[in-house]
Amino acid sequence: MQRAQHAVSPRWLSYKGASQYSGLSIRLLQDHVKAGHVVASNIIAPGSTRGRRVICRQSLDAFIEAGIGRVAQLKVNQARGGQQGGDR
Repeated sequence: MQRAQHAVSPRWLSYKGASQYSGLSIRLLQDHVKAGHVVASNIIAPGSTRGRRVICRQSLDAFIEAGIGRVAQLKVNQARGGQQGGDR
């Protein structure tokens, strides 16, 4: 008898996992966690001084989706009147 294989979508991701998932660099993720744009938790065992930081996948998705349709304030975009590549 075969067991059904189910893909697991973890709610919490390591920085490496979040980077692979989102395509963002670990450094950029760290900056956004520090700024409070993405929710993270530090898991520390009792008696330990160091732990493991994990990122909430749902907050990462929401952060990325919040940028959909926004035009970055770059000089090249301002020169084009704020249009994106396909809107000419």
